[in-house]
Amino acid sequence: MDTNFDKQTKFLTLTFKENIEDIEYTNGEFKKFIKRLNYQLYKTKKAHIRYLATWEKQKRGAIHYHIILFHFPYVPHKQLLSTWGHGAVRINKIDVDSIENRGRYISKYFDKELELKEHKKKAFFKSQNLRLPKETKKRTDTPYNVSNQKVLVTKEYTKKKPFFFREWNLYEVTEPILMFEESKVRYTKIKKTGGDIHE
Repeated sequence: MDTNFDKQTKFLTLTFKENIEDIEYTNGEFKKFIKRLNYQLYKTKKAHIRYLATWEKQKRGAIHYHIILFHFPYVPHKQLLSTWGHGAVRINKIDVDSIENRGRYISKYFDKELELKEHKKKAFFKSQNLRLPKETKKRTDTPYNVSNQKVLVTKEYTKKKPFFFREWNLYEVTEPILMFEESKVRYTKIKKTGGDIHE
């Protein structure tokens, strides 16, 4: 989010007028919409639109999509409605007061219904042309010292790491079994000097 954000970043919501709950169907329609919109804007099938997206269920059960569009030009609302063709469209500029609030503004939409989404084939979408952030990962048995730094977010979660277990005895070797071991992870987002965000 932070790496791709610019003054033309927009937040788009697509809603189905009909009460459609089939996620495979709606995901297909979402992908077709992105392709149509890309062709209208750039007159090519080569993907130029940069985005992150997720779906969510409304109270009535209908699926709708939240999309972040990076470096997205002005498109008239009527054109977006026509290109979508399934119901309502809402588009807004993401207006946040500081760099560190960008991710917070968006994460509330991407964190919803995670228990439901993790069992589905496709819960999140992203274009292949996004710029990737530089990451620094450190493994340590003791917490990373952040006493002299500005911590934006800290959270802990349990990660499941896959491994194969094979049982041996005198007579035979069993087939490897896929198992998972749990490990605790602490995620800390730090604001470095100069305004850069590091995770």
